[in-house]
Formats: sequence, structure tokens, C-alpha cells
Amino acid sequence: MKRIQVALLTFLFCSKSFAQITVESDRQADGSVDLSTVNTAEIPYTVLLNFSSLENLSTTSGNVVVVVAMPGKNRATTLKRIQENASTNYRYSISYVKGNMYGKNKVEPTYFFPVREGEKILAQPMTHLENRLQPKEKNNDYVGLSFKLEGPTEIVAPRKGVISSMNMGVAGQKENLDFQREENFIEIYHEDGSFTKIMVLKTGSQQVKVGDPVLPGQVIATSAGENYNSGAHVRMVNLKPAKDGVEKLKYEPFPVRFATSDGTIEINQPESLTVAHPDELITVEMSKRELKKYKSEKQ
Repeated sequence: MKRIQVALLTFLFCSKSFAQITVESDRQADGSVDLSTVNTAEIPYTVLLNFSSLENLSTTSGNVVVVVAMPGKNRATTLKRIQENASTNYRYSISYVKGNMYGKNKVEPTYFFPVREGEKILAQPMTHLENRLQPKEKNNDYVGLSFKLEGPTEIVAPRKGVISSMNMGVAGQKENLDFQREENFIEIYHEDGSFTKIMVLKTGSQQVKVGDPVLPGQVIATSAGENYNSGAHVRMVNLKPAKDGVEKLKYEPFPVRFATSDGTIEINQPESLTVAHPDELITVEMSKRELKKYKSEKQ
């Protein structure tokens, strides 16, 4: 029987108990109000301010303002007073997601397969969990990839970035699994505002911590998945913040291209491959300072 890799994407937006983003206001002498975001994290967040009330005040973009909150305190928007002698008031709600919705690449990035070079893998698209729960209504949305392995192996960063989140304390207690809601994972933030999330990792095997910079091919953990019916594997999904209608934000999965010994490939169907990590991709996103340091350490 053909075994199908199943994925369910569950992401939490903001929690006031563990808020990474707050908003501060500063009223000016002319009656206008400066709103600033305070970001206590080490990576940017995309923030949506939804004004339910603007009395004698206006913004440059209407009642919904979307900004990128860089780490620290940054100006978000200014509420301009309309009539000089009239009173002002405002009310708004805030929502946010990790990442930079407006981030871009000069060229399309190429990713490493997230396992050590030389490993043989079976790479295949995952199917949405809805296809198991409601098989008559097929959901073809992209939800990421699965990499079936021959056994436990080192997991590497597929692209330059910063470790933005992880949970490596989930113990794999059950056997013969098809799906498990909570998995060990490591998340990497990239300079274009997107993320790579790698899941199904061995408990406590992390070799990085949140805030660490990583380079393509750098070992970050060890694979797991031996307790699944499909055998040892890891899963990977790439995400970027996006608008969800007018008043909401969401994480949007998207496919990427991977390096091979013959060029690049996008995984649209099961592919058996031997992993290659071309040297030139390790340095392609480095700054001049990073490249100089990297070359000196290689000598």
C-alpha cells in the first residue's frame, strides 16, 4: 500500500501573554499622534493595525495599516489631525505574524536539501490533512515536502538565515504513526522575510539556539521519524507572511527550488535523489564581511 505523507499547518498569531509586539503612542503639539511598534524579538514582524474608530484623525492608508516592525522601537504610522479645533479620538486592534511581508530577493534563491551531502532521499510533496478527513473534497494547496531517509542522519540549514524558533522537547512515544499534531521543529528566518520550518527531528538533538546565524549546509539537528509507518523522514515547509483578505494576516506556504548535481529542481512529484551541496551556494547570500571571514576560516 502506498503511504502518503500528511501535513497540517497550524500556526498561532499573537498571544497577549507572550506578546512580541506592542504599540506605543506619542501625541504631538499639533494634535497628531505617532504610533510606534516595539519588537522584542530578533527578527522582523509584519503588523496590521485595524482602526475601528478615527475621530478627526486620518492615516495615509485608510483604516487598515500594515507595517514591518523591525527589532527595537520603530515608527509605524502617524495619525494626522484633520480639524485644528476639534477633539480627536481613535481605537484600533493589532495582529501580527513573524517575517517581513514586503521582503524581496534580487534573484530567486536556491535551497539545499536539508540533509547532509551524499545522503540518498526520496523527496515528495505532502498532502493536506483535509484529504484524509474529507477525501471527497480534494485540497491541492501546497503544504510542504517530505524527505524519506534510509536512516537517522544529520539535518542541515537549507539556506542562510537566523534561527527564529524551535521546539525540540517533544518525545516520540507512539509507534506506527501516520500523523502527529506536535513535532520537534527548528525554524530559520531568511533575509527576504520568509521562513523555513524543518520538522520531525530527534528530541534534544539541536546544535543551534534561537538567534544563531546559520549557513547553508550547517548541521542543526538529527532526523527522526522511525516511529512512523513511512519510516525515517523529515518534513520541510517554506512560509511567508501575507494578507488574508483586508483585515487579517496569514502564513502562506510556497514551493522552492533545490540544488542538485545537475542544476536546480522543484519537487512536484516523488523524486529519488542523492543530495549535493554545491560550494558556490554556501556563499551566495553572504555580505562582503561574512565572505571574508568565511574564506579566512576555510584556509
